Amino acid sequence: QNKRVLGLDRDGRLLMTLGSLVTIANEAPKNLIHFLCENGSYEANGGHPIPGAGVVSFADIAKAAGYPKTYEFGDLEVFESEIGRILQEEGPIFVDLKVQQGERYPVDYDNLHSAERRRAFKEALDAIR
Repeated sequence: QNKRVLGLDRDGRLLMTLGSLVTIANEAPKNLIHFLCENGSYEANGGHPIPGAGVVSFADIAKAAGYPKTYEFGDLEVFESEIGRILQEEGPIFVDLKVQQGERYPVDYDNLHSAERRRAFKEALDAIR
């Protein structure tokens, strides 16, 4: 466990798998820093707002799940001044980064769910086995 593990997460994904926080806290990996990019939306599927956006405190949920240290940052300058110290702390650590939602991008669901895409995905999986 000499290497620091930095996990990058999204609020929409974490909201759907809150049990992962309890599992991580229970395992208590001392080298893990779990970063959450919180923009209040399910950005990957069209930018729909998550339930409780702006109200839910993911840091509080992580603390209640058993993370010994949690942080929230909404100011980039404050984050920049604190990250060096946080990177030296023993984990597991949860860091909630309040970020802005990205620009909406076109989603072509017909293409994404096409037989050709499924075939290409299966071939890519087969190639790494």
